[in-house]
Amino acid sequence: MKCFKCGNDFPEKEIHISHDIPKYVGGIDADGRHHLCKKCHDIYEKMVFSAMTKNLPEEIKKGMRNTARSFAKEYFKKEGENG
Repeated sequence: MKCFKCGNDFPEKEIHISHDIPKYVGGIDADGRHHLCKKCHDIYEKMVFSAMTKNLPEEIKKGMRNTARSFAKEYFKKEGENG
């Protein structure tokens, strides 16, 4: 299958269905989607998130940073730590 963005051919199992509006913000299939290779899909995910958050008010960004900090603390906790 061809990646819509880079145009390279990949085995079907290596192609992702990328939603134009990510599902984590409520996007649905009807909003559009494209077949992308993993690299192009990863790039799109980072770029679309950046575009969505770029113009948010500073207080919302501060809340997002706090949430990310809490998530990172839990995610990167070493095995056997009690928190």
